[in-house]
Amino acid sequence: MVDQNLVYDIKITSVGPGRITGSDVIHEPNGIDLAMKLPYLKGVYFFNSQACQGLTIMQIKGSMFHWLNEYYTVCGRFRRTAAGRPYVKCNDCGVRVVEARCNKTVDEWLETRDCSLHDLLIYHAPVGPELFFSPLLYMQVTKFKCGGMSMGISWAHVIGDVYSASECLNAWGQYLSGLRSNGPFKLTKSPSGPGSPKIHSVDTKEPVSLKRVDPVGDLWVTANSCKMETFSFHLSASQVSQFHSKNWGHGIGKLPFFESLCAIMWQCIAKARDGLEPRAVTLCKKDPSNPRDGVLSNSQIISSVMADFSVVETDLKRLASLLLDQAMKENTQIEEVVEKDNGVFDYIVYGSNLTFVDLEETNFYGLELNGHKPEAVHYSIQGVGDEGVVLVLPWPKDSGTDGNIGRIVVVTLSENEVVKLKLELKKNGLMLEDDIGILE
Repeated sequence: MVDQNLVYDIKITSVGPGRITGSDVIHEPNGIDLAMKLPYLKGVYFFNSQACQGLTIMQIKGSMFHWLNEYYTVCGRFRRTAAGRPYVKCNDCGVRVVEARCNKTVDEWLETRDCSLHDLLIYHAPVGPELFFSPLLYMQVTKFKCGGMSMGISWAHVIGDVYSASECLNAWGQYLSGLRSNGPFKLTKSPSGPGSPKIHSVDTKEPVSLKRVDPVGDLWVTANSCKMETFSFHLSASQVSQFHSKNWGHGIGKLPFFESLCAIMWQCIAKARDGLEPRAVTLCKKDPSNPRDGVLSNSQIISSVMADFSVVETDLKRLASLLLDQAMKENTQIEEVVEKDNGVFDYIVYGSNLTFVDLEETNFYGLELNGHKPEAVHYSIQGVGDEGVVLVLPWPKDSGTDGNIGRIVVVTLSENEVVKLKLELKKNGLMLEDDIGILE
């Protein structure tokens, strides 16, 4: 049971751009954006006392005025066209800034390795039911008794993927440090009118990675048929090296770590589902050419992989090779399916199939305070479909002599599958006895 008293003295304010964005400036989400309308990114960055020395909440808010001049889209509010298509009115309503205190030290918090506690550090509310009133970004600054702090964010995925969110926050860090200053106002997208017609194929092939769901109206929340649970575990640099040598011998370069780990996670989840093994999975990876500086987008590469054989019975190398060589990119199909009905229907990608998200190359540790990188960064996704999602994050604080770094693996699944999955992960050496209540 999470102790709600760990975090207290909560205050909520709003911060907007330091200058007026302009009248009638709008941001029109594209089809991929609208396919990501229901999930939210929840991230938390932990900083030690040295990073926060001399840093006040007034300085933090003051830097945001300049930062939000550039990223004014996150300060807007959603509206709908007459046809029902959502768009953002860039009216400078601002982001919500939450201040809080914690009676633990940063080290004490991180030692628990219990990601369920992170929700106390991340103020979250979904978009809706009053679209015109709902912020797209919440930022929670929590001060710990050691002098350290955390920065927690709840980010509406419809305005940009995790790679965009990370770069956006890194830019804030540069404004806070005085390494970046305001230039002239520029539109990140042309303020063309919302709801302009799109060209689409008549016979668009349905993408495997996209699932249409029942209408949610103006409360943008994913409906699940089961209760979802999130847990995480750490893989040290030495564990990563041992994992490679155990499964693939010493030919480390032959199969990338992400596909190798996803193969074993796929098989372990299949075993935990007692014969209802997932044969279709979705992969989400960074587009090397995005995000562009100052431009928020859902540009991640979304692919599907189909196994026409038993996932439980096959060998891991075959699964990893399938993930590496047979992934079919579906961004274009997703875009066309959503645009076919002018973006008025509701869809999910995360959890429509079992979904693996590669965050290894995300520059989470590019957010610096007083020249210090975070002690740790943790992300999860709120609003995942029943099939679940697995995120693979970097853990550069743990690095090995062979060039490997640690990883943080964040898993969201039906709560009925979690205990069985943990046992499977323990059998495969990925989780230890003391990892997040393995035998609870």
